Amino acid sequence: MKKENIRYFFIIAILIVSCIISWNLYFKIYLQEDTVNIHQFPKTFGVWESEELPITEDEYALLETRNAFTRRYFTQDGKEVYIFIVYSQHNRKVSHPPEVCYLGNGVSIIKSEMERLDGPKEYSLLKTNKLLLEKGDLRQVAYYWFKVGHSFTANYWKQQGLIALKTLLGKPASSALIRVSASVKDSATANAEQDMKDFIQIMIPLLFKYLP
Repeated sequence: MKKENIRYFFIIAILIVSCIISWNLYFKIYLQEDTVNIHQFPKTFGVWESEELPITEDEYALLETRNAFTRRYFTQDGKEVYIFIVYSQHNRKVSHPPEVCYLGNGVSIIKSEMERLDGPKEYSLLKTNKLLLEKGDLRQVAYYWFKVGHSFTANYWKQQGLIALKTLLGKPASSALIRVSASVKDSATANAEQDMKDFIQIMIPLLFKYLP
C-alpha cells in the first residue's frame, strides 16, 4: 500500500475516533443535571416585590427544564413588570427566541427592533431585542436577551456559537434567556418602557450572582 494511502486512512481513522469522542461528550454534558437552582433568584429587591406565576407541565416539557420561572414584580406606587427566565448549565436548547411561543399563543408581533439600554456602569449599553406585542385589546412591550457565562447578547445565533465554543474548550457553557415585559396602559408605551428600564437597572447585577 502506498504511503499516501496509509496517511489517508490514518487521518480518516483519527477523524472517526474524534467524532465518536465528541458525540459521547456532547450527550454526557447534555444529560447532566443543573446544580444551580434559579428559583432562588430574589423575590424582593430594592422597591420591588413579586408574586410567582404558574408554568404548566406542557410548558416545562417544551422548555426541557424546570429551571425556569415567571413572576410579576411590582412596587407600592403602581409600577408593574413581568419577568421570565429559563436557564441551563448544559442544555443549549432551553434558551430560544420567544417569538415562536408568542405566535403559537395567538400574540401578534406589531414591531420588532434592537435597542440598547443603559445598565449599571459595568454593564452599560445592554443590547436587547424589543418587541411590541398585541393580543385582542391587550398590548405589551418586551425586552429580551441571552446570557452565556458572563456575556450578554441579543443575537440567538451568537449565543449558540458562544455555547458551542465554550463546550469545545471544556469551559462552563451555561445559558439563559431573560425576558422582561410590561402591559401598555392607556396607550402610554413610554411609561411601560421606563418601568422596565428602572427594573432592569437593579436586576442585572443579580443575574451574575444567581445565574452563573
